[in-house]
Parts: sequence; C-alpha cells; structure tokens
Amino acid sequence: MTNRTPNTVTETAANGSVHERREDHRFPLALELPTAIGLALMAGFLFNMSVVTAPALNALSPEQALAAWKGINSTVRDPLFAGTAFGTAVLVVACTAVAWRSRLRGWCLSFALLYLVGVIGTTFTVEVGINRTIVLASETPPELPRMLSIWLVGNHIRAVSALAAFVVAWLGFRQSVTNK
Repeated sequence: MTNRTPNTVTETAANGSVHERREDHRFPLALELPTAIGLALMAGFLFNMSVVTAPALNALSPEQALAAWKGINSTVRDPLFAGTAFGTAVLVVACTAVAWRSRLRGWCLSFALLYLVGVIGTTFTVEVGINRTIVLASETPPELPRMLSIWLVGNHIRAVSALAAFVVAWLGFRQSVTNK
C-alpha cells in the first residue's frame, strides 16, 4: 500500500531555535484527476487528428477537403471541446500554483509549459490562422495542400506536447503519492 503520510522536516531558524513542521507532498485529488483526464483527452483528440483526420483530408479532392475541413472547424467549436482544451490550460496553471512551494513545482511547471506552449501556443501561432483562412475561403485555395501540410506538422507538435504533458503530470502526481 502507498504511504500518504506527510514527512516531518526539522528547520533551524536564524536565531538558532529548532522546530519541526510537517511537509505534505500529497497533491489534491480534486485537482490531480481532472488535470490528468483533460491532458489525456487532449492527447487522444490531437493524436486522432494527426493519424486519422488529416490523412483522410489528404485523400480527398481539394474541393472535398475544403468542405470537410470547414465542417470539422464548425463542429469542433463547441463548449465541450473549448471547455476541455482551455479548462485543461486553467487546470495546469492551478496545479503549478498549488505546487509552487513544494518539491512538485518542477513537475507541475514542466507539464504546464508543455501544455501551454506546445498545445495552446501552437494552436494560436499555427493552427488558428490556417483554420481562419479555410473558414473564410469561398473557393478552394491553390495552396490548400501546403496549408494542410503545415497544419499537420503543427498538430503533430500539439499531440506530442499533450502526450508528454500527460506523462510528466502522471509521473509528478505519482511522486506526490510516494513521498520520496
């Protein structure tokens, strides 16, 4: 069974007095669980986009690909997806804030940066502009294959970043439980 009892730390103050304090490395399950679920859902969603959706778009004629991409863009803009993607961003920041004064800070900061830079940052710097062009296109742009190629590279970065964030979070949360 895993030991979840806090450790006792002995500290010496500047005046020479010694006192003990309990250091609790346990991470709140109410924050750990939704964060892990959000990271896993985003990793799975982005993996699917890279290995199923984008190749399927590439197999279509340019006109069909444009229509399908527009359909995907309108479908993905719903509260459930936005809540998952941006709610997870809020959760990784909250984890970092909660862990800031503990030895888990490095773990939380790592998975937060992986998610915020790799997923959210890439979304806004690469994906949003291409998706906006697609949505506004009244006819198939001649650069559509190049746009899909750039979008796919960006999505691979997002998928790998989300998966890496999940793995780092899982390892960090395990550290929280084992109190090593």
